[in-house]
Amino acid sequence: MILYKKILFLCALLFLSFFSAMGQKSLQDLKKRQDELTKEISETAKALEFTKKMRVKTINQLYLLNRQIKKRKLLIDEYNNEIQIIDKKIRNNEQEIDSIQKRISQMKDDYTEIIRKYYLIYKYKGNLIGYIISANNVNQAYKRLKYYQQYMEYGHKIFNELKDAEEKIKKENENLENNRVNELRVLNKLKNEEEKYTNEKALKNTYVLSLQKRERELRKDLKNKEGVRKKLEETMKNMMEEERINKRGIKLNAGERLIAMEFEANRGKLLWPTEGIIIENFGFHRHPVLKNVMEKNDGIDIMTKKGSYARAVFDGEVRKIVAIPGANETVIIKHGNFYTVYQNVYKVNVKVGQKVKKLEKIGIVFTNPKNKETVLHFEIWKGTKNINPEEWLIKNK
Repeated sequence: MILYKKILFLCALLFLSFFSAMGQKSLQDLKKRQDELTKEISETAKALEFTKKMRVKTINQLYLLNRQIKKRKLLIDEYNNEIQIIDKKIRNNEQEIDSIQKRISQMKDDYTEIIRKYYLIYKYKGNLIGYIISANNVNQAYKRLKYYQQYMEYGHKIFNELKDAEEKIKKENENLENNRVNELRVLNKLKNEEEKYTNEKALKNTYVLSLQKRERELRKDLKNKEGVRKKLEETMKNMMEEERINKRGIKLNAGERLIAMEFEANRGKLLWPTEGIIIENFGFHRHPVLKNVMEKNDGIDIMTKKGSYARAVFDGEVRKIVAIPGANETVIIKHGNFYTVYQNVYKVNVKVGQKVKKLEKIGIVFTNPKNKETVLHFEIWKGTKNINPEEWLIKNK
């Protein structure tokens, strides 16, 4: 019965230790994500601070603010997740302390029983030696000696286990207190982030109200933006059709297949086309100001610093350079059957047919003289289909 209880006790300790290790890994993952989000929020805050110096409020500023609010909400969620994990660790600590206390109580009962039996032995025969030599034969005397030795060993074992359990309970109490301190720290951070989140949402409403007064201007800008998007889409498809005709149906030669394979192997690892912050994501999304209006983005828009260069994200060949009204110059680089597109560039320093290496400078990203914003539009195409660049660029640039 005692052995059965000990096995149960050890299983409980292993079970709790396993979940404690899992909780530790989860906390490490959370802290990593929190650090990444905090860094992104800090970068966006700097960009917002710069744009606030401009008296006019722009859609790009609103995109930045929306990004900030989104990242702030994610950070709040991560802090809530951390609190839940810490709460679970506290409960596990309390359960382990309760389990150890029950085990200590049982071991003390077992130890008391051993002492009682020792006492009965001495009381019955006067002393241990007398108890042993009073045996009827040598075999019985040997058994009494072994019986005594086993009880002595078991008694020492229980005594040591009691000491270990008391040390364990002391450690768990310390862990419990540390977890409670950590929870309070996270709660304070959470409260601070929630206050910032509320303030940023209020600021967003101010931006929206201000921009709504310029609805006509916004609709005109949106129409121009859509015109640029369609012109680039047309340019891409015409260029690929020309290639198909010139190659007479041959898709890729051996060299192009190799480049395409290398490009595909670098999904999620491509270097960024410029240093900055994504302000508009890929795909369809609601216009941040105009009601019931959907926008389509065939790539991503990256806000960067004035004078920043657009850079090739991978080795390739400059396939086309085209000027599109309202978007300055667009450089298209071929990578097998993949194409990367860099739009809103000026002072282009590459030529059609030129081989380029990754990170090679293509030209300078144009800065709008009216609002001082510097934004690079970037796309990735696979054949005639545009794909989400965010899935291809390295996460921690």
